[in-house]
Amino acid sequence: MTYLCAKFKSEDEDLKAAQMRKISSLIKKAKVDKNHEVLEIGCGWGSLAIELVKQTGCKYTGITLSEEQLSYAEAKAKEAGLQEQIKFLLCDYRQLPDTCKYDRIISCEMLEAVGHEYMKTFFGCCESVLAEDGLFVLQFIAVPENKYNEYRNSAGFLKEYIFPGGCVPSLGRVTSTMAASSNLCVEHVENIGIHYYQTLRCWRSKFLENRSEILALGFNEKFIRTWEYYFDYCAAGFKTCILENYQVVLSRPGNVAVLGDPYKDGTSTCS
Repeated sequence: MTYLCAKFKSEDEDLKAAQMRKISSLIKKAKVDKNHEVLEIGCGWGSLAIELVKQTGCKYTGITLSEEQLSYAEAKAKEAGLQEQIKFLLCDYRQLPDTCKYDRIISCEMLEAVGHEYMKTFFGCCESVLAEDGLFVLQFIAVPENKYNEYRNSAGFLKEYIFPGGCVPSLGRVTSTMAASSNLCVEHVENIGIHYYQTLRCWRSKFLENRSEILALGFNEKFIRTWEYYFDYCAAGFKTCILENYQVVLSRPGNVAVLGDPYKDGTSTCS
């Protein structure tokens, strides 16, 4: 179970396969191996944790602020027989001790919950727990640069009804804040926003297929219409590139060895 943008191979591809492709792309960009300690900030329901350890054999720590997510993720890790390599914590990123160092950090669509005012704190905390030769892979929703201040200073449907307290950044806001608060630098950027259109269409279909079950849980038609509007509203934003979704690889300057062979796969950073 995952509530994040997928990466599709075709228009009719199954959502689960597309989500697994997205997870694999994050693992590849993070260049994880069996000797690594990996931290995920915002572990969600544990899907990335399980696939990451299955693919690489690494040690994993994930943090969340949701007790429900924590319980579910722990149960899924145990079900997969990976509880010795996977650890979940009910913990704020600001509470991570800087004595702990991780070879890799992954954070997928959690940055939007950090907020404009706390972004410097976020990057400072991330760098403090990243090993000297580490990589940090960040996936986040973004608005275009020329729309950021307007979005931040105005009310809107998403802020009011879906993500109260959240703030979708721009790519420029992320990189400038990172530069001002840490020694991290950008190694690779990919915009996968168009895949969110298809992801949202899949979510909408699944949601409406389960309409009767949702109503049976005590939700009303207004709830149904609100979420249907949310799926359509956001899908339109990604389809027209008013909304973006970035995967960004971060490291410290001079981290040559970890970036690999410049002739492999035709790239000197991450493919």
